[in-house]
Amino acid sequence: MNMSSTTRGKLILAAGVALFAIGQSLLFIIIAPLAPKTGLTEIQFGTIFGLANIPLIFTAPMWGKLSDTHGRKPIFIIGLFGSAIGTILVALALEYGLSGSSTVVTVAIYLFLARAFYSSTAAAIYPSSNAYIADITERSDRAQGMALIGGANSLGSMLGPAIGGGLAFVGLLFPMYVAAFVMTAGGIWAIFSLTEPKKHVSQNNKVNIKFTDKRLRPFMIAWGVFFLVFISLQFITAYYIRDVFGYTDPADQMRIASIALASMAIIITVVQGVIFQIFRPHPRTLLRLFGPSFVIALLIIALAPNIYLLIFGYSLIGISFAFGTPGINGGLSLCVEAHEQGTAAGILAAGGTIGPILGPALGPMLFSLSPTAPMLFGAVTFTFISFYMFSVKIPEA
Repeated sequence: MNMSSTTRGKLILAAGVALFAIGQSLLFIIIAPLAPKTGLTEIQFGTIFGLANIPLIFTAPMWGKLSDTHGRKPIFIIGLFGSAIGTILVALALEYGLSGSSTVVTVAIYLFLARAFYSSTAAAIYPSSNAYIADITERSDRAQGMALIGGANSLGSMLGPAIGGGLAFVGLLFPMYVAAFVMTAGGIWAIFSLTEPKKHVSQNNKVNIKFTDKRLRPFMIAWGVFFLVFISLQFITAYYIRDVFGYTDPADQMRIASIALASMAIIITVVQGVIFQIFRPHPRTLLRLFGPSFVIALLIIALAPNIYLLIFGYSLIGISFAFGTPGINGGLSLCVEAHEQGTAAGILAAGGTIGPILGPALGPMLFSLSPTAPMLFGAVTFTFISFYMFSVKIPEA
């Protein structure tokens, strides 16, 4: 792959991941405040979304292995189109629930099926994109390459709330249809412009990596616990704003939550998309920094006396995210062989499903005990994770 096609491939991957992140961030911003209007309680809503993410455990490794055996490009494209269709299905399920002509049980079933389809197909995006980056970057540039994908994800997470707020005047669910449209456009662009990198699988080089592979264990633990805490926090953000700071209007909750998540995404985008493209930190260094920075951010959010410090705490989560994603993905990539990249990335993504599965229910349950319980739980948990990360050995580039 020559330099021009390598650069083009990175840009298309980054754009595709950004488009996916736009849709994903819209789900968290729009759906949570609307859930009570469909008749679902906060815990019921979180449980439905958590259970609907169970397919990720099976589909993420499957898509990763398929990217090793059948190429990165087709799997990446499947992920984009699948996430677009899934976003539409979730929006339609919510439309039905908000119509007032449905039972709570019916709404729950439709939301579960729509989200399950979304999670099953969107699971193809990260294994294929991470493996693609591993294919086209040198080992010394691995964290830099993974940071580019992480920065694109954060840019999309930043644009999602902006799109949601800017288009909400048309209808609260209208931004989701717009997100589905742009994801479809990204898939079409990838079909015609993305070049398949060199394949690393041959008949004598089979992929046999499994969940139990000890090389993956520390990265799966860090990834899974991080997303467990982070997603549980996302699911209670609107409720926290409502109960602690007194903003009872769902529109106000969406606006403040959007600003908080956008501030976080701005930090991630700048650090990963700019700073880490100039400097080249080793994944080992990033792995040791992301835990302590997450603990500090969670404590600031829990103790914030006003909205401004709450938003500042979320921006500091951006620092942790900026360290964590290239540290974990880059470190894992250096610990496995070239022909195992897609499968390893898929298994890592599956390990991270503890967050999407348990987080939507854990957050509201802890919140019911105390509004600050989700943050304090995360801070204590990540104190232990931070010490553990210092024992992880990553090969030199």
